[in-house]
Amino acid sequence: MKIGLALPHLGEQATTENIREFALSAERNGWDSLWTLDRTLYPVNPKTPYPGRPDGKLAPETKRIFEHLTVLTYVAAVTDRIRLGLSVLILPFHNPVLLGRRVATLDQLSHGRVMLGVGLGWSVDEFVAAGAPFHERGKVTEETVRALRAVWGPDPVEFSGKYHTIPASIIGPKPVQDPLPIVMGGFTPKALDRVGRLADGFTAAAVPLDNLLEMIGLVGLAAESNGRTGLPTVVRANVELAPGDADLPDGGRQFATGSWNQISSDIHRLAAAGVEEVFFDLNSVPGAENLRTQLDLASRLYEICQDAIAEAKSWSPSRHPVGD
Repeated sequence: MKIGLALPHLGEQATTENIREFALSAERNGWDSLWTLDRTLYPVNPKTPYPGRPDGKLAPETKRIFEHLTVLTYVAAVTDRIRLGLSVLILPFHNPVLLGRRVATLDQLSHGRVMLGVGLGWSVDEFVAAGAPFHERGKVTEETVRALRAVWGPDPVEFSGKYHTIPASIIGPKPVQDPLPIVMGGFTPKALDRVGRLADGFTAAAVPLDNLLEMIGLVGLAAESNGRTGLPTVVRANVELAPGDADLPDGGRQFATGSWNQISSDIHRLAAAGVEEVFFDLNSVPGAENLRTQLDLASRLYEICQDAIAEAKSWSPSRHPVGD
């Protein structure tokens, strides 16, 4: 199982110097990937609650977020090996020709290190600000994925759909990767079916681990019913440490929250279940505005991950069912 980190590109910790130091430290210390997130705005009077937190409120640090394609372009320039992921870009906000060229350019500049995570979005306020149709976001997303792949495909590119039209054209550059992987998020059965039909992989976050494993299974079934197999999973782990390193009740506990023992157990279960990649977002832990806090936590997480992954390799399904 590969492991990664979310970049400190939001909140008070988001500075040029912090992003550079964090990225270089992650690459130097053996992490596999670095990731961003997307947030267009922080509504003062939100029309829809945030589904990723029990209180329905966005984390306060999301009031200030550096735009993630720009951040990853900068990180591509200061690193050499580590892969660069977007988790996730809200696809209905973007024109596929303009977005396709930006992502392909980033893939060229990074020598093929980009993974594009996409989602439908949930905030009505963001859709209003973007001038995008909220109630058609699923259909727009599906068409935009197809248009993106056309943009990255052989010239001349030509595409005709309900929302996007591309006249026969030569469009460059093309990505280094062929294909450049698109991983897609989703929570509902309809969204998970869409992942299985269209995406190159599944990405999930902000759910209890049992629910996550069930969702992975539904994506796999959708993929198989469409003649596809082997879709990888990338999990965003929004780390939340319990005060005093106390265990949290497991009922409804989200992945990578609670005590260090619980987080270690979560990582082991993911690895034992065959999940291909997990990355940890430390931007909301107490003291995250101090980069040293994030670097110290990253160091401990790396050791826990190595131990959990090594243990999972010797794990026997007959002795330990995945639900254990």
